Order: sequence, then structure tokens, then C-alpha cells
Amino acid sequence: MVQLEKEDLIADSNKEKEEFLDDPTEKVEIISESTVTTIESRSASQAEPVPNHKKEESSLDFSVLKNKAAGWLKGLKSKETAREEEEFSLDFKKAKLLAKKHAKWLIPVAIILIAMVFSVYFRTMPLRMPITDDWAENTVHNFLRNQIAGEINQQYPNLPAANKNILIEKELQKTLAEEKEFIASQVQMISDQYKSNFRDDQGTLYLLGIDPYHYYRQTYYVLNNGFPGSELKDGKPWDAYRLAPSGIPGGWDFHTWFGAFLHKYIFFNSVPLMYSFFFIGVIFSALAVIPAFFIGRKISGNNVGGFFAAMLIAVTQFFVSRTTGESSDTDVYVVFFPLLIVWLFLEAITAKDNRWRYASIGLAGLFTGVFSSAWGGGWWYIFDFILAALGIYVVYLLIVNRKKIVSFVKSKEFLMPVYVGLAYFGITWLITSLLSNTKTIFHGLMGPFGFLKLKAVAVTSLWPNILTTVAELNVAPLSQVIGQLGGKLLVFLAFLGVVMAAVKKDRDGNREIMFGILLIIWFLASFYATTKGVRFILQVTPVLAVAFGAFAGITYGYVSRWVSANLNLDKKVSSVVVFFLLALLLIQPAMAGYHQAYSSVPSMNDAWYDALTKIKEESAPDAIITSWWDFGYWFRAVADRPVTFDGGMQVGWGAYFVGRSLLNPNEQTTVGILRMLDCGQKNAFDEMDKIFNDAPKAIDIINEIVVQDKSGAIKTLSDHGLTSEQISEVVQYTHCIPPEAYYITSEDMVGKAGVWGHFGSWDFYRASMHNLVSRNRPQGVQLLMDNFNLTKEQASLYHYEITTTEADRWISPWPGFLGDAPCTEKNKELACTLSSSQGTMTIRINLTDHDIYIPAGNEIARPNSFVYPTKDGIEEKTFDNNTIGFSVVLVPAEDSYFILLTDPLHAYSMFTKLFFLNGHGLQCFEKFDERTQVTGGKIIVWKVDWDCGQENKAYFQPKEE
Repeated sequence: MVQLEKEDLIADSNKEKEEFLDDPTEKVEIISESTVTTIESRSASQAEPVPNHKKEESSLDFSVLKNKAAGWLKGLKSKETAREEEEFSLDFKKAKLLAKKHAKWLIPVAIILIAMVFSVYFRTMPLRMPITDDWAENTVHNFLRNQIAGEINQQYPNLPAANKNILIEKELQKTLAEEKEFIASQVQMISDQYKSNFRDDQGTLYLLGIDPYHYYRQTYYVLNNGFPGSELKDGKPWDAYRLAPSGIPGGWDFHTWFGAFLHKYIFFNSVPLMYSFFFIGVIFSALAVIPAFFIGRKISGNNVGGFFAAMLIAVTQFFVSRTTGESSDTDVYVVFFPLLIVWLFLEAITAKDNRWRYASIGLAGLFTGVFSSAWGGGWWYIFDFILAALGIYVVYLLIVNRKKIVSFVKSKEFLMPVYVGLAYFGITWLITSLLSNTKTIFHGLMGPFGFLKLKAVAVTSLWPNILTTVAELNVAPLSQVIGQLGGKLLVFLAFLGVVMAAVKKDRDGNREIMFGILLIIWFLASFYATTKGVRFILQVTPVLAVAFGAFAGITYGYVSRWVSANLNLDKKVSSVVVFFLLALLLIQPAMAGYHQAYSSVPSMNDAWYDALTKIKEESAPDAIITSWWDFGYWFRAVADRPVTFDGGMQVGWGAYFVGRSLLNPNEQTTVGILRMLDCGQKNAFDEMDKIFNDAPKAIDIINEIVVQDKSGAIKTLSDHGLTSEQISEVVQYTHCIPPEAYYITSEDMVGKAGVWGHFGSWDFYRASMHNLVSRNRPQGVQLLMDNFNLTKEQASLYHYEITTTEADRWISPWPGFLGDAPCTEKNKELACTLSSSQGTMTIRINLTDHDIYIPAGNEIARPNSFVYPTKDGIEEKTFDNNTIGFSVVLVPAEDSYFILLTDPLHAYSMFTKLFFLNGHGLQCFEKFDERTQVTGGKIIVWKVDWDCGQENKAYFQPKEE
């Protein structure tokens, strides 16, 4: 590189010499100082000859010559520089004119690209996982701090704690400065170790969420089988891995289709599928800024409105959280498609050219149909909003023109929105019919009514409604919703943007009523949706961005003109100032979005991935995995095995039976439930319900027979009056020869114990009562008396409770684990101290006779029950007097003990025995695998022994008593 630069300099120098020597007015020949140097100057030679050549040569002043030559060269360079500056000036002017000529499209392109850069940068941040650097730094600093603290405690044992802390921090800072390079290397090493926990053996980052693994699995089917299913059934895709062993129909959806297209035709199968799938959310989030820009520009009337709408889409925190590295499946379409559809609709309404109008409304209908495939559960909302806005707009036009209504209804002003609406409806109907079926459009029209009953309990079914406990459907207070959307100021300004759009006039002085109507409906309805769950905050995101863009753009136009006119500022200056002042409003949402992306890491980690991979490698192909539904998608995608239920099949019977298998205390009951599920899901219940048409009774009989062997079950069913044929139909689903089965208990299920405990203790009689009263409230008391053999007093009490209490809280309790506490041992007695904001409490346990009590002044209190391990198994001791409302479980931990405080329903449950007491004493569950996650949480995989041998399988022996 250096040589090239020298050669370039030499070449430039020679070029200058040639140009200089070619000057017709002067000529200088320069030779080395060892030879004669001749200077020819036309004017000088003619004026005076040189009589003594040698004398003149010896007196020649080279410094003068050098100065003169330097002057010539300087003059030459000045000419060249002037020429270059002139050429640059001409080029700049040309570029400026060219930019001005094409500014109409150059500025929008630049704005869109800027917003896209922000969008992509935020959403690909998990690939770099910068948060692990913070974790590693904290780990190293805490290690050093603890070491220094130990040394200072030894040197100054009597020094006050405050003074010790000062010394510790001083020494820590000194160490960090002196060992800067070494500590940096340790931080990097530990950070890399943290990162490796979230990548597979190929170094591919795990997908961030849970739901994406469903579509990842479907895409795998498409790429490997050619259709979205594990097999073909009657020529149609069928997924036998869901609701196993029954399975469900497979179906094409946009997300799966695009995932396969992206992997095969964009990445050319050159990367792991998990890697290519990561970019779906990234791509559509970036594309979403395009329609956001054009809507913002159209409503506000300038590019500034488009800029702010596009930027808010790119950086807003909640949208980032749902689309960072394909973190939450199809959520990106909830923003992308509504923005695209609304933009095309607005283009159709405002188009001057009919061809563009027809193209726009045709594309709007097309993409609405595609949206129904991409987000089938709630695609209808933007479809309904547009039709509602059009309907209101047409009514408005009729009212305004009521005095000339006959001629008006024949005018283009009236017919255009009517035809646009009909065309939009018709095209949407056509596309949805092609992609799914002809009824999809009607489901869309009725969608709002179903949405209102989204979390209804014991109204249309006696089975529990899992949607009441899905975290993203939890209702958040309005303050939290506003906080997630960017804060009070941003939401207020967006609302102000809606108002401004509604009253804004176009260049002809007419109010753009259609814009205002659509924004008002979209804005208010989307905010109402958040009352049904926090996940619907995402539906507010596109309209919030558009409304904020409208505010910023309209404000920019008015304020910049006012400042220029009233403060005598140049229009360009005032515009720039106003723009940058408005841009300050983006700082807070951009920072929030950045921090969200910065802290994003996958939920999946090596412990889960390796545990499921072991199942895949060592289990039978038809083995079924049962656990709570949350990670069902992981089980299917990674373990490649069928599951009892998952996040898309949150069926009520699955919640009840799996919850009961975890909550009940009887090992045989759990095995019986798993056998029934693995033989035919709820088919046994369906057969029983056909016979009795009495759900509570059918459930009671099933719970009775699943713990019996086949002959015992047949006898019980016969006693209940079933015929031989009916018995055969039931028993095939409760006592078949089941496939291999795996049962997973994990740390996350401790926190969810209230949920699966709630469903596992579901009372079908109470559900039936609630259903009866909610449909016939005035006659409720009499109906309870007639149908459930209650006294009038009991029926009146139940009627009051049903009509004043939330259904799920009246039907079933919400039992859970309350916490834990360490214990210290002395003379065969444990003292276990619990601390809380209300003070401390010590629970004392005698290890000899397993007496347990809580000193309370002159009296003692006891837990509702005490569960503890013995050599032979696990025992439970119950108490009736002076109980404190919770139970205690004693758990051995290496050389010590700790206690669990639980709801009495959980104390002796199968989950407690399997997870906390390590399966001690159980005969039907063999530990298959156990791992600890990077977060410290434990995962235990159990293999079910259908034969349940009599050998006592104790995985630890408690201390000698």
C-alpha cells in the first residue's frame, strides 16, 4: 500500500513537470548539481549575453532558482485547484439539482431506510447477546468483591460494616485498574460461556420464545415431507404429534409457508433451519415501516409525519419484545398486515386515477385474505374496522347531503366509497375462501362477539377455560398498558394526533373525515382490546404509531410555518428547528426499545435442549411426552415426539387430567390418567357422556376406573349399568396397551402450581351449577334445588355466591407453593426460620417422632399437614387443631434440610414427590434424565413404568432417625 502511494505521488509529480515544461512562455531545464545547469529564459538571453561562462556558473544562486520554481509550481497548483474547485462546484450544483428534482422519492427512501436500519439493528441484537457481557462482568466483580471482603474481614474483624464497605470498594477499584487486561479476558471468557448456553452444538442461537417452535416444526414438515404434517390421512396433512395419540389435521398457514420459502430460496438450505427462521420477525418488522411511513405521510400531508410513524414502528418497546429474533411466532403480522391493508385502503379512497384505485383496493382485499392465514385468530379486526369506518362515512355523507339526497346517491362522491367497500368485501371473501373456506368471512364479521366471550368460564362448556390463565391474556391496569406503549406523554400526543387528523383540512379546504373516522375506531377499539389481555397491546402499536406520526407531521407543518411567518426566521431554519424539537420525543421510546432488545435472550437453553435431545435419541418413535402445556411446542420440535397437549391445543380436558395427575397424591391414579390420555385423550369421557349426558357423573366414573385394572374397570362399568358393547367402547380408551411414556417435571412448574392445581381440582358439579344459574338467573334457586338435591337455604347461598363471584374462583381453588426456608439441626431437632415483612417465624421439627410445631407465646400452632420422607417412602401427618392454613414439606438437601410451605393440596401431591422429593419411594416412575439450567432451575424427565414393579425405587435415603 505504501509503495503504491509513493508511485502515485511520483506520477503526479512527473505530470506536473510535463505540464510546467510545456508552458509556451517559459522553460527551465534542471540537471543534477554535478553537471552544468543551463537556464534558458527567452527574455533574459535576449537582453544580455554571458561573457564568462565559468564565472557565471560558479556564481549561480540555486536558492533563487528553487524559490522561483516553487512559485511557478504554486501558481500551477493554484490553477489546478481552481479548476478542480470549479468542477466540484459544477458537480455539486448538478447533484443538488438532481437531488432536488428527485427529492419526491429520494427523501421517502432515505427515511424508510433509516427506520429499517433501526428496526433490523434492534431485532438482531440477540445474535450478539450483549447482555451476557453484563452478566459476566457482574460475576467477575462479585467474585473479586467477595475475595476482598474476606481478606478485610480477617484483617479488621471489629471494623464497622460501613467502613468495611468503603475499604472493599476502594480495593476493588484498585484491583480493577491494576488487572484491567486480565479481568477483561476473564469477563470475555465467562460471557462466551453464558452465550454458549443459548446456542446448540452448531453455534445456532435458539429461538427466543416458545410459540415459534410450533411453526419451526411445521416448516420442518414442509421442507422434509412436502406438506405441513407428520403424515397424510385420507390424502390430507395430519399431525399425529399433537393431542397424541389422536392427532389433529395439519393445515397450511402463511408463517409456515414463508419460513419454508425463506430457508429454501433465500438461504438456499445453507444454514440450519433454526437460524433462517430467526429472521422472519426481523424481515417483516423492517417491512412494516414502509406502510407506516406512507400512512403517516398521507394523514399529516408531509414526510415528517411518515418519518415519525415509521420510526415508532421500528423502535417501540412492546413491538420489539414480540419480534426480536422471532421471539413470538406470528405477532409481527399483527402490525405488518394492518398497516399494509390500511395504507392500500386509504390509497384507494384518495386515488385520483381509477387504475390505481382498483389496484389498491384489490391488493387490500388480497392481503386481508393473506392476513387471515397469517393470524387466523384475530385477522378480522382490521377488516371490521375498515368496513365500519366506510359505513359511518357513507352515513355521514348522506346526512350532510340530505337536502339533495336523490341526486347525491347517484354522484361519484357517494358511489366511490360504496363501490370501494363492496370491492374490498368481495375480494376478501374470495381470498379467504381460497385459503381456508367460505365461512371464514362470516367468522370475521362475527369476530367481535366471540372476542367478548374470550375468557368466559362455565358458559358454553363445563371444562375449564385455559385462556383465563394464559399469561399474555392477563388483564393489566391501564397505567401498565400506557407504560408498555411508551408512556403517558406519547399516548396523549397520539390521541391528539387522532383528533388533529379528524379536523384537518386538505389543500382544497375540505375536512378529511374518512381519515378521522378510521383512526378513531381503530384507536378506541384497540385500546379496549387491552382489557382482555396484555398481548392485545400489540394491536395498539400500529395505530399508535400512525396517530403519533399524524400529530408530529401536522404539528410540524403548522408550527414551522408560524415560526417562519411570525419570528422572521428563514423557512428552512424554522423547519429544521421544529423537526429536531419533535425528534426529542423519540428518545424515550427508542431507549426503551433498545434496552428491550439488549436484554433479550432465548427461553430455551442447553439443559432443556439436551434433555429433549436425549428423549429423541433413546425413546421409541411413538413415545408420548406429558407435562404442563407451556413447553409442548419444544417437546415436539426438539424431542421429535408426540405430546399430550401444547400451547395451541390448550384443551380443557388436558388441563383437568394433567393437572389432576400432578395434584393428586396417589401414584396409581397418575399412571391411570396417563394411560387414559395416551390411549385416546378424552374419548373415554365422550363415550360416557353419550350414555349418561351428565358430565360430572361421567368424570366421577372415569376417575374411579382409571386406578383399576381392566377387569376391575369392566366390573365397575357394569355396575353403573353399561352394556357389554358400551363397556368395550370405554375400556379401549382407558386400558389399552399404551406406548412408551415420558413425564416431565421442571422448575417453572413450581411457579405455575396455582394454575395447574386450579385445573386439577376442578369441580364439575360446581361448574354445572354455575352454568345452570348463569343461563337462568331468575329461576336459579329452584333449578339448583331440583337438579342438585339442595335445600332452599343451600341453593340460595350458592345462587348468591355464583352471581357475585368470578366463575373460576367459585368452581375451584388456586393452590400453590408459598416458599421455602433453610433449617439448622441441633440434638435431632430442626429449627426452620421464615422471614417476611411481617416478622419472623420459627418452625421446629423433631426428627425422631416427626412432631412439628410453631411456638406462639404460651401456645403452639401447627401446620395443616406435615410431609416427610422415611426409609420406605413418604409419609403425611395431618393436624386438626390450631392450624395455620398451610402445610410443611421436609426436604433433605445433601447434609442439611429445608422446608417447603405449600397449600395443603400440594403437600402430598405427585409433583411434590417427584420434583422436590426426587421420586423417593415411587414404583411407577423411573428417572430418565436430570439437568440444571444456567438459571439454576431443575429439569427431571421420568419414564413411566406401566407395569409398576413392586421394587421400592428410592433415589435418596433420608438421615437415620
